[in-house]
Amino acid sequence: MAIKPGNFSADPTDVSAFVNSMAETMEKELNKLLELDDMEPLSTSNTDREVRARRRMFVAIARGVALHLSAHPEAFKLLPAIGGTTIRVNNIEVV
Repeated sequence: MAIKPGNFSADPTDVSAFVNSMAETMEKELNKLLELDDMEPLSTSNTDREVRARRRMFVAIARGVALHLSAHPEAFKLLPAIGGTTIRVNNIEVV
């Protein structure tokens, strides 16, 4: 499975590139933290310009993280539960 940072289209109501993305997860986690502190959750209305502006920031952060990880796959080593041999990651796919 590739890392999906998120994206936008010219149509503000088309959120298909945002759904199930790292950016959407950031938005959901921010709302959880706000609610934990008894604060109002943020609007998630697709027609709200402020929502689009906030999501733009989350998409930019997620893209930066994904591109940084993709540029440095050597920083990842996977250790399977069976066998115990370290596996080097040679490629991280970003969609």
